[in-house]
Amino acid sequence: MTPALLKQLDSLTLLEQLTSGAIVVDGEGKIIYSNPAFCSLMNQPAEQLMGLPLKKLIQLPPKSDCALCMGATTPKHEDLLAFHGGFLETHQGQDNPETLRVKIKHSPFTNEWVVCLIDLFSEDTTLTQAHNDFVSTVSHEFRTPLTSIKGFADTLLSYGAQLPDEEKRRFISIIKDQADRLIRLVENLLTASRLGASRVEMSYRPIPVQRLLDKVTQSVHAKTLSKTKQDRRFQVSVNPISLEVWADSDRLEQVLLNLIDNAVKYSPANSLVYVTAEFLPDDDNWVRFTIRDEGSGIPQVLLPKIFTKFYRVESPLKQEVEGTGLGLYITKSLTTAMGGQIFAESEEGKGSTFTVILPAATLQRQAAYRRTLYASQEDE
Repeated sequence: MTPALLKQLDSLTLLEQLTSGAIVVDGEGKIIYSNPAFCSLMNQPAEQLMGLPLKKLIQLPPKSDCALCMGATTPKHEDLLAFHGGFLETHQGQDNPETLRVKIKHSPFTNEWVVCLIDLFSEDTTLTQAHNDFVSTVSHEFRTPLTSIKGFADTLLSYGAQLPDEEKRRFISIIKDQADRLIRLVENLLTASRLGASRVEMSYRPIPVQRLLDKVTQSVHAKTLSKTKQDRRFQVSVNPISLEVWADSDRLEQVLLNLIDNAVKYSPANSLVYVTAEFLPDDDNWVRFTIRDEGSGIPQVLLPKIFTKFYRVESPLKQEVEGTGLGLYITKSLTTAMGGQIFAESEEGKGSTFTVILPAATLQRQAAYRRTLYASQEDE
């Protein structure tokens, strides 16, 4: 046995003792060794992992580029990323694969072999990163409208007497729009804080769905038209037309406004946004809202993360879209607080569909509401 081979075997023995998952990948990008920690992470014996291409196990987040994880054979050592994040798909071959967020370290082992150390992201690491991203995003979101407000206000103060009335009105309109943007940002932050402290109060009543959707789509249309000068089209369908949902009116409006506004923001110009409301099939105790867009979609591996506080999906439109990563967190929290559920489905390049299910305003609930309303009037 050569000294070089003995050295390699000695290194493998060291890998056996690691608490981190460790695999060795050959020049064809296939696994030739996995330590017990990695087998435990994958919930599979080593013999089932042997020969699997690394690219089938590791999914990279958007804008990440790792030649080894993308399937390149015999990658140059200088091209290896020393450290990067990714998603590991476990339970291979079963009907219920699970995707775990991991951090990956690569290190040359021989001229052709590479050692990969794979660890789960700890909650502390994830939360710290989310908090840092949030602070950075919020700082940017505050700075942008404040800069506009200050700039146009300074111009009006310095040169207002020389500007034509039409130009003054345009400047004032911009200042108002940016002030409204700041108010929405503060309201989202306050709502997120109240949700975290379980201090959101609900006032339930029967809500006519058609009237509410008309109000929300008109609001989003007016906002989009004023900011981008683009005419957005909605295809709204409510069946039956008299459909009523049992919810807090303001909170439900906030939920639908967030979802429909997102559908518009992440869709190309002149595309349709489809909004439907109906009873659940075979169960008229529940109302199902569906908001579908024709946008760029969300990668499957990121869908479990989109309702997390401060999380924003990487998107070609991200730099153009304002937001703090709180909208979907608030939307899910409010939906849950009203006794409902929310789901997301998406396919990259083909848009996204968000489904909200809430209690219907059944005859029993409406009767109880009228009794409560009558009793309160009596007390007055």
